[in-house]
Amino acid sequence: MIVPPISAHSRRGPRHLAKAGLGTVLALGLLTACGPPDDSSQSSGETADTLTIGTSISADTINPLNKQYATFQFNAFDALVRQMRGDEQPQPRLAVNWEQVSDTLWRFTLRDDATFHNGEPVTAEDVVFSFNTVMEEQYANAAYLTTVEEVREGEGGTVEIETSEPDPLLLSHIGQIFIVPKAHWQEVGGAEGFGKDPIGSGPYQIVSYDPADGVEYEAYDGFWGEAPATTNVEVRFITDTGALSSALEAGQIDVAHQLDSSAIETLDGSNGIDVHSEFSGLQNMFQLNTTQEPFDNLKVRQAAVAALDAPGMIEALTYGAGILEDGQVAVPGVFGYSPDIERPPYDPEKARALLEEADAVGTEITLSGQARTKALLESIGEQLDAVGFETTIEANEIGVWVEQFRNGTDADIFYRGASYSGVFDASRPYSFISSGERPFVEDEQWDELYAAQRTEMDRAAREQALIEAAEYVREQAYVLYTFGRPAVSASAEGVEGIEFDDGLVLLLDQATKTA
Repeated sequence: MIVPPISAHSRRGPRHLAKAGLGTVLALGLLTACGPPDDSSQSSGETADTLTIGTSISADTINPLNKQYATFQFNAFDALVRQMRGDEQPQPRLAVNWEQVSDTLWRFTLRDDATFHNGEPVTAEDVVFSFNTVMEEQYANAAYLTTVEEVREGEGGTVEIETSEPDPLLLSHIGQIFIVPKAHWQEVGGAEGFGKDPIGSGPYQIVSYDPADGVEYEAYDGFWGEAPATTNVEVRFITDTGALSSALEAGQIDVAHQLDSSAIETLDGSNGIDVHSEFSGLQNMFQLNTTQEPFDNLKVRQAAVAALDAPGMIEALTYGAGILEDGQVAVPGVFGYSPDIERPPYDPEKARALLEEADAVGTEITLSGQARTKALLESIGEQLDAVGFETTIEANEIGVWVEQFRNGTDADIFYRGASYSGVFDASRPYSFISSGERPFVEDEQWDELYAAQRTEMDRAAREQALIEAAEYVREQAYVLYTFGRPAVSASAEGVEGIEFDDGLVLLLDQATKTA
């Protein structure tokens, strides 16, 4: 059965990583284990003290300041606040409360019972150090702090954050800034030493880490909140999704995280396995280059939009699990989504007619994206060609695509992509529309609409501004509407308390398995 999302905020637990050649051992095990675990091992009804998770998402660093939206960050480290998908407001974490002193000044009061895994208290000095290190080193998470001018210690052990302008997303953004102990970071010589001896303040402490194998977690007895439900959690990196599925079927792991969409058909109901399909937080945002022919012509843009059968692509490419972009970039669950905006209908005859009106039948266009999305690129290209375009596909390796994303491209249609990275807000994909060295859109009216929501602190007014931006993007046909990518995972019988609707992240501390 396809299992609906488990209700708010669950978690999970570990086992022991076989450090010496885990990948080899796992592969050999899969050759001999072709069925479910031995039926003689009946459930005792007790909760196991170890949970094993396989995931196709690996972590090439254990530095929480230089990684975005990773499982190890949310379980072994902590931030001032946390706002996951479905949370209308940020939840207290290391900060027990906060106040907006002015349009640009926020003050956070820290909890007094939070300690790092070495027993040392979490202080304002540690918070300030962590923020400043992210910004000074320009680590990956610095992208969340573009409006932050200063982070400082306030009176009474508080932390003050000053921004350059009103920032309605500040609380969501600082939920991605994880706190490290200043003294330990400096003692081990910075990021490299910290990666070998990581210390956080989350519900789990990291026992071992190997970028080729995975992460071992153990419950931290001194955690300020509710104790983890499972003592040990092992997260194995199994990047081959076929091997990941096989490991679950063979009983070698309890959870398979981020599978290929085909698992919806191949795994569901197999040996008591439940398949979970959620929105991954990643969208296929394709942008039309309106600064050059042919897409400087609105009719040609409208033709491209009408040419695409997104529901058909969802069925063909994601086994029905993709989330339809119905006339706007945001999907349900993203702030700024409006149920009242209707998707432009799939109408190849209208698309052809629009091309004829624009005298653009036979126009050659280039569709550029990532090699891993080649099937989607080809599907879009075939549909565009069917109405009168002549499409050349460029399926680039990731390095080439990143260069194009940052520095611009002459492509007529570009796979922009949009990852909400823990901030489920329509502003993120909208920020791409006219950004970069060579923006695809140069439109003062659009710039005004985007700016209107950027600094609006009233939630209702900001939501309306985002909806108005969505309506304008639809009217101007600036993007091709396809689908939000699904996150497909699966769990063995007896596994409870884990949810999969936060995309790349698994929260582990409430997850259990019946022994």
